[in-house]
Amino acid sequence: MKITTQEIIKIRKQQVRYPLIQPIADRFSPRHFSSEKIPNKVIDSIFEAARLAPSGHNYQPWFFYWTRNTGRTFEKIISCFPQSNYWAKTASVLIVACYLPTIDGKRDKYALYDLGASVMSLILQAQHLGFYARQIGNCDTKKLKELLNLNKDHKPFVVVALGKIGDYSKVEEIYLKKDSQPNIKKTDITKNI
Repeated sequence: MKITTQEIIKIRKQQVRYPLIQPIADRFSPRHFSSEKIPNKVIDSIFEAARLAPSGHNYQPWFFYWTRNTGRTFEKIISCFPQSNYWAKTASVLIVACYLPTIDGKRDKYALYDLGASVMSLILQAQHLGFYARQIGNCDTKKLKELLNLNKDHKPFVVVALGKIGDYSKVEEIYLKKDSQPNIKKTDITKNI
């Protein structure tokens, strides 16, 4: 199967029913990235968006570890994924998104919700700047914590693969099959009560 990157973007683009800001309308999660380096100013910008995300009581119960696709740390993170997520090895940057389950010795019951808001802010900022992201929840977080020697209070929850979208004429067939399917979202998600 031969398909271009532009065809993948067209297939995966959502059919929006109402006006949206462009980063939301254009967002999808590819499984193939280019090797193009992400400039430091972009990295700073996406983490600034994450920092400014809303959180319960303004606790900001998140912390991010990140690395470029240039060495051992990147390989350590990849080793925590099942084979089905090895597509992440093409990403320019991997971000380990952690939550802090306790704040000032008290359990923060909104920590995961808040982390999600922060990650979404990061992803939308990246999309706005022309970069794509895909979240990976299926990873060995215990191994990840040990291999990276993360702070004991930081609980890894997801890894975000980040980069420019890659050339789909060079992608492995298994990922091409998955990404060449339309990304259909359910439409019945609200009820006025």
